Parts: sequence; C-alpha cells; structure tokens
Amino acid sequence: MDEIPEEYQYLFTDDYLGDRHIFRVWAHNPEILEATLDYLNTLYDQLTPRRKELVILTVARTRGARYEWHQHVDIARDKGVEQQEMRAIGGDDFSTFDDEEFVLLQYAEAVAEGSVTDQIHSALETAYSPAEIVAIGLIVDFYVGLCNYVASVDLPFEGGEFVGWTPSDEKIASLFG
Repeated sequence: MDEIPEEYQYLFTDDYLGDRHIFRVWAHNPEILEATLDYLNTLYDQLTPRRKELVILTVARTRGARYEWHQHVDIARDKGVEQQEMRAIGGDDFSTFDDEEFVLLQYAEAVAEGSVTDQIHSALETAYSPAEIVAIGLIVDFYVGLCNYVASVDLPFEGGEFVGWTPSDEKIASLFG
C-alpha cells in the first residue's frame, strides 16, 4: 500500500476491492486497475448480478481457469447462484437452468470457445435485448482475456487450495465460510 499513489488507495479498502490476489497484481498499475474497474462496472450493470456470475462461472469452466472459478464460487453465492447450480456448470451440465439462463450459458460457452453458431445467437435474441447481448459478449471476452492473464502470472488460490469444479457444500464452507 505504501507504493500505491494516494489517489488510488481507496481501491484497496475492504469496502471496495478487498484483498484478493488478482487485485494485488493489478496494484502494480493502479491507473489501469481503476479504468478496468470502471469498464467492468459498466458491463456488470447490464445484467443482474446472478446472471453476470453465471456467465463468469461458465467462462471459467470453459477455459479451465481454476483461479477465476475458485474466486467466483465464493462471489456467486452472494449473488443468488445456488451451490448445486455451480456444480452443474462445473460438470458441464446446463440442463437444470430455465430456458433464458440455459441459452445464456450456451452462448457464454460458445463465445469463450469461439464457436458461436447462428442457432445459438438466434436463441439468445429471443431472451435478451441487443444491448444485453453486447454486454454479455464483452463480459465473456473480458473474462477470457483475464483467464489467460491469470494463467500467465500463476496466482495462488485464496484459502490455499482449489475449491474444485464440482465442490461439495462442506468444501465451499471450509474455504469460504
């Protein structure tokens, strides 16, 4: 914190970012961190917190991004995503979701893989506005890039160990309280 310019120190309070490892890495360039957070907050405002977390979890699973998955298992619990839903995404099974969320997850997976078909895009258009579709695609793209970046810096997990792709309730409770 002593090395961070005073005008950016608010970013690292418990009320704002808290103390996650990714933010410690980004602290090396607080100007970019602040701009990135402004961009993300604009994107996040386009979807419900629950749907945003479903998209992020899907991208993390699709990309095999253990750090992002681990982080968002913790975060998603407070945004209305049930632990059994996380296990379904972690097990590559979207069948338990309603139609709107099912197509959202299919689309997020397809964008993350670079394999969007006309059929998937058309299905998404029946449930989401053009503005929401833009936001969904940009959230996916951001997290694909973030997953690649995190892999390059090899961040350790908060809590010391990976929660797992289909974590038990006990494992989640032991790592995240």
